[in-house]
Amino acid sequence: MTSEIQRFEWKLFFDKLSRDATDWETSVQVINDRDGAQMMSEGLPFNGVTFDDKGVKAVIEVLIGSGTSNHQTHNISEPVRVAFESTGKGPSGTLDIEDASGTKTLVTLMRPMPVLAVYNSSEMVAFA
Repeated sequence: MTSEIQRFEWKLFFDKLSRDATDWETSVQVINDRDGAQMMSEGLPFNGVTFDDKGVKAVIEVLIGSGTSNHQTHNISEPVRVAFESTGKGPSGTLDIEDASGTKTLVTLMRPMPVLAVYNSSEMVAFA
């Protein structure tokens, strides 16, 4: 079910989504009439989303990735519409952000990223 988020709720909604979906696997797609659908990233962890309307132009920032090698920030200037289609399973679903030009940014939250255990080869594990 898709729910449109009212502008006065954006900040609180993004704060909650950022808490609930941190480190979830994402895909980010940008769709517009000129370029069609463009995949911007896939398989990177979600770090959060912010809304700033205190400057000259309102901006939504979507933070994806981890570390310096694969970190991305997707800026949406002059956002006019925000909607979220939930799958009903935790925070998974698709965040749909539309800007004043009609460009849509779709951020799909798929599932928690798998936890990878790091160990040193000198560590020995014994099972009885």
